[in-house]
Amino acid sequence: MGCRFLLMVASLVFGLALPAHAVSLQRIGHTILVPRHNTLLDTNGVPLPDDKGMYTAFIDPTSGYAYFVGTYLFKLDITGNLPAQVGPAFFTGQFSESAIDSAARYAYMARTTLNRYALGAGTNPVSSAGSLALAAGSAACVVIDDSDPNPSNHYGYVLCTVSGNPAKVAKVALSTFTELGSVTLTNGETSFWVGRVDAQKGYAYFATLPGLAPTIPQVVKIKLTPGTNAPVRIGAVSLDTVGDNIDGGSIDTLHGYAYYGTYDSDTNLPGKVYKVKLEDGDVAPTLVGRVNLHPGEGRLAASVIDPLGGYVYFADDNSYPGRVYQIGLNGTNPPVEIGYLQLQGGTSSITPPNGVTTNNWAGDGTNLPFGEVFFRSAVFDPVRGYAYFGQDSRPNQVVKVQLEQDLAVITSAAKLPDGTFQLVYTNIPYGTNTVLTSPDMTVPLTNWTALGSGTEVSPGQFQFIDPQATNFPQRFYRISSP
Repeated sequence: MGCRFLLMVASLVFGLALPAHAVSLQRIGHTILVPRHNTLLDTNGVPLPDDKGMYTAFIDPTSGYAYFVGTYLFKLDITGNLPAQVGPAFFTGQFSESAIDSAARYAYMARTTLNRYALGAGTNPVSSAGSLALAAGSAACVVIDDSDPNPSNHYGYVLCTVSGNPAKVAKVALSTFTELGSVTLTNGETSFWVGRVDAQKGYAYFATLPGLAPTIPQVVKIKLTPGTNAPVRIGAVSLDTVGDNIDGGSIDTLHGYAYYGTYDSDTNLPGKVYKVKLEDGDVAPTLVGRVNLHPGEGRLAASVIDPLGGYVYFADDNSYPGRVYQIGLNGTNPPVEIGYLQLQGGTSSITPPNGVTTNNWAGDGTNLPFGEVFFRSAVFDPVRGYAYFGQDSRPNQVVKVQLEQDLAVITSAAKLPDGTFQLVYTNIPYGTNTVLTSPDMTVPLTNWTALGSGTEVSPGQFQFIDPQATNFPQRFYRISSP
């Protein structure tokens, strides 16, 4: 927990404001995953398959591991200053979508078949745990319902394409790795991916595949079902009235919204971030609105969201060097652009114009000529407050970014007529916070007493009353968030 603000209460209300500063969006560093695999030989003396772009990633923040997948799956320890590779990379081939069942220690990736991988406890390596061909069609994307504490009751929902026909969503019992049934989408709903899930509320959301029908981007809502019951299509929402490509998105299950970024080949076209209200129950999602970025700010791909922090982030795929765009969630309103973080360049003094694709390959096997560019995957670690972005480079590289963390600000403090003490403060709207107290401000934080959480009287405005203040000649207060 972080110290936010301190107040001292004596016979007279006396406020002592100590310095409090927000943690800003900032680059921490990167880990280059060497050696490049085509420099290694197999047992027959043949070079191994080369690295390719890391198009998907997943994370187990509680255990402290993140996983990035290009041609190979890399297991990374994220508990230190920079991510550290754990054991040798595991050959999987390239995937674009994945999901993790942390409790069961399996990951699932969809590409024609549904592929399962055992993650290995601690530093144990990742291994293959089979694949499943689905009667519903060709597996393209998977999300997991892990809302039941018992892993035996976890289910996968797999978006399957069917040539010339509407797509289907198949349900798979993960404990037995068997297909249970499927639901067929409506006419025209043929090619979706970017699967996101709100397992606690029981719904999954799939967005249009870039460049394929329907050309107007859509998000379809699927109901997760108990037992062997097949999933149910609830409805869909169009994100625009004109065609566009969606290639990244994040879901805010805390407040009930999802955010999707556009991916255009021309980076002079401003990117867009759409905001969708997920809607409660069996109600189709609705469009809240969008924010248009500035010219030259586009090709949004990898995305993470920090609902408590109040921001969603998109890393781009084709600027030199790469950028991470910070977008404010903005309550019930359309999102707003805050700005962007420019990342680190490479060894080359000459870079292509933004929007022009080239190879970011290290001739010496280590130093990438264009540095931190071509971001295709991302994960967020809410335990430690960092995001990790995977690149399309050879060798592969992962960049660590500190996400912005705003601090609580006390706006008033008063002793009430009945002797109780009232704090009024601002914090992240809908965020969590804890008021701590101690009679001695010099004791360690572990010796402070948690009194409870403030009441959010309006978005971002909190109030807390300490009824025990009458029993102490003086008290100090901290607000910790989260």
